[in-house]
Amino acid sequence: MAQAKTALADAIAHVEGRFGTHVLSHGAIAERRAGERRIQTGSSLDTLTPGLASGAPLALVGSGSTGKVTLAHRAAAGAQRDGGSVLWIDPSATFDPLSAERSGVDLSRLIVVRARTRDDVLLAAAAALRSDGFRLAVVDTGPQVAPSTVTRIDDLAPLLPIVRSSPAALLVISDTRAMRLAIPTFSVARVAWSERFGRTTGWTSLVAERALFLFASLGAESHDLGTRGALLERTG
Repeated sequence: MAQAKTALADAIAHVEGRFGTHVLSHGAIAERRAGERRIQTGSSLDTLTPGLASGAPLALVGSGSTGKVTLAHRAAAGAQRDGGSVLWIDPSATFDPLSAERSGVDLSRLIVVRARTRDDVLLAAAAALRSDGFRLAVVDTGPQVAPSTVTRIDDLAPLLPIVRSSPAALLVISDTRAMRLAIPTFSVARVAWSERFGRTTGWTSLVAERALFLFASLGAESHDLGTRGALLERTG
């Protein structure tokens, strides 16, 4: 019996040494934490699997003006409601504080890092993921045309083993999908939009794989239409 306990203790120490001290828990505790780990965005993303949760990465991928940044703002606001701070890494300097505030983000508990190199991005994100004070780390790789050395999700591979043992979640915003990195991804596509006085005033966005509808209007709050199944039920 003593040898068995020693072997188990050694195995636990080995796993925690390799993957982090947060990686192991008893079954009942793990079940309870599953709900607690979710970051609520106030959108249909909360009903989907994998959704956004601490200790896990997630990518929102799509072209410009599809609503993915607005959804990330909602995630940041949700993380703050849970009592945590948010790190927003912005290599292309495209972060809009007014849009973030409209989505409910508390700018006093949001740290924006204008990292210019891949190493700086990785350093800032890893520091947030290892800190107990952060609930969410967002990496916005920026538009494809922006002069940035971090333009692909694949560049963030070193962060995956760190986030798995972290109390925070990792959310990546990108124009293009990962080519080699295995990361849960929702593709966001523009379905329709309208113009007024020559400017885009509204659009609808669809997370294609899971049929998540999100409506956003320029200069106004976002309105979530729900999942495709729920929308079909309402329209008959």
